[in-house]
Amino acid sequence: MQTRIPDVKTFSILLPRFWPGILAIALTCLFAVGQSLAQPEQGVTVSSSVGFSPLVGDISTRLNNGWHIAVDGGYEFTSRFSATLEYMYNGHGVSRRVLDEAQVPDGNAHLWSITLNPKLRLNRKRSSFDPYVVGGVGYYRRTLEFTRPAALPVFIFDPFFGVFYNTLIRTNQVLGDITRGGVGGSAGGGFEVELGNGGPRFFTEVRYHYANTGRIVTRMVPVTFGIRLTPGLWRRH
Repeated sequence: MQTRIPDVKTFSILLPRFWPGILAIALTCLFAVGQSLAQPEQGVTVSSSVGFSPLVGDISTRLNNGWHIAVDGGYEFTSRFSATLEYMYNGHGVSRRVLDEAQVPDGNAHLWSITLNPKLRLNRKRSSFDPYVVGGVGYYRRTLEFTRPAALPVFIFDPFFGVFYNTLIRTNQVLGDITRGGVGGSAGGGFEVELGNGGPRFFTEVRYHYANTGRIVTRMVPVTFGIRLTPGLWRRH
């Protein structure tokens, strides 16, 4: 099966659909930079998170709901506005319907994305409980692999008996893969809770993601739980 990488023509078709959101993000960032010059609460912020990734739309009949991990880093321009660059990886199973159509015994799918995410806190001042709204625009890449069980011969050492010997281990042989990539975006909200006075902040959020990944677009609503380190924590150390 062939892998399809989006070309210049593909991006020229997709970008007009997303340019209003991209322009809004750019203008918001420029405004925040100007405002940050008068704000004491600014600096680097990083986070890591995990969660589960329910699928919606046509893709939900072909792939199973999955899980995700994410890391991000960025800058808090004011006590209310920040922007981060996020990497997210999603793992999914493949539905029996798709496996039967492809006449293969097993398969798996994964999707990764790199997005620019502006976030606006709803409280005027930072507090121990901060609700927020967040969005994002970036690139998404989805890969579907068809596999079958296989036995792989290996030469190993047994430290208990002190001998080397040949054996077989179970593995999955990749029969083929299908990769699609495209521009996408997200929008949603969540809240942060301060863990201790000026310590790390626990957060949870829900976002709707849409990515133009070919004939079957990717739609999902990940629910995320994570820990964020804020500028105040860096100053304490």
